[in-house]
Amino acid sequence: MKSNKKRNVDDYPSLYDAFNLGDRVKRTYTDEKGNPLEYRGVVLAIDNERMEIYWDTKDGKYRPGDMNIAFTTCPLNEIFNGDEHYTPIKKDEY
Repeated sequence: MKSNKKRNVDDYPSLYDAFNLGDRVKRTYTDEKGNPLEYRGVVLAIDNERMEIYWDTKDGKYRPGDMNIAFTTCPLNEIFNGDEHYTPIKKDEY
């Protein structure tokens, strides 16, 4: 069972240790029907508590017309744990 308790910033590794500016990253979104959509992007900014990402690829297609997000600023807990629809953000090693 997933806890809704918010973790302190000190409970996570440093974003600077886990990611670098310009890293390619990925995550998966699961829609209401349970269908997975894979997003890939590039890290634009990092600070102690969040990371800004430009998402440019959806399911292997570069900037498709139906892409509903482009830039996101993700907090630490979402980066490392995901949320109810998104998986945690990982480096894209392709």
